[in-house]
Amino acid sequence: MKQLTNYQRVSQYLVKVFKEINEEYFNSELEIPTITIQSTVGAYGHVSVNKVWHNNEVATHELNLSADYLNRPIENIVATLIHEACHLYAIANDIKDTSNNGVYHNKRFKQLAEDRGLHIEKHEKYGYTITEPTEETIDFCINNQLEDIQIVRLSSYSFGLSGGKSGNGTPIAPKTPKKSSTRKYICPCCGNSFRATKEINVMCMDCNEQYILVQ
Repeated sequence: MKQLTNYQRVSQYLVKVFKEINEEYFNSELEIPTITIQSTVGAYGHVSVNKVWHNNEVATHELNLSADYLNRPIENIVATLIHEACHLYAIANDIKDTSNNGVYHNKRFKQLAEDRGLHIEKHEKYGYTITEPTEETIDFCINNQLEDIQIVRLSSYSFGLSGGKSGNGTPIAPKTPKKSSTRKYICPCCGNSFRATKEINVMCMDCNEQYILVQ
């Protein structure tokens, strides 16, 4: 795969990842939202409660990922997409998963998210919204050969949130994105590649060459 250093390529890539999440965790039942990449003050992402994007034929919800946090490890990006997809599932099935205008995430949301492999903790103000990937999330990334996004919009925002229907979630202190939990290996001969969760020594059976750690 080409490196994800181009805005247009990243935009298309996020749609692809959402479709894979939809198939894996929601039996492809969700309508595909319009995925946007915009700066969101204090949020990793959000979805719109209403279908705010329209053309002559269809209307869709908006799912936004913050441009200011795009270069987080791919498992964290996937966790945010699953988080927002759970809200879309709740909307489609009339499940009340938040209160206080989408700010407070209740136990219904916690159950929806944990059923799909996320680790959810409670914030005193925002409820069950602290979202972290798990080994299941990492396995999903590896199985689908997902890559880290290499671009980000630099800004002076000082807080980030874990996501919510109106962009609300759990405040976190800004910090340099942590290193991805996965590692990419590539055969120097044929170019085949794979991801692993730890450093390993592997031979390519086609080329009799050792795979090289590239990231």
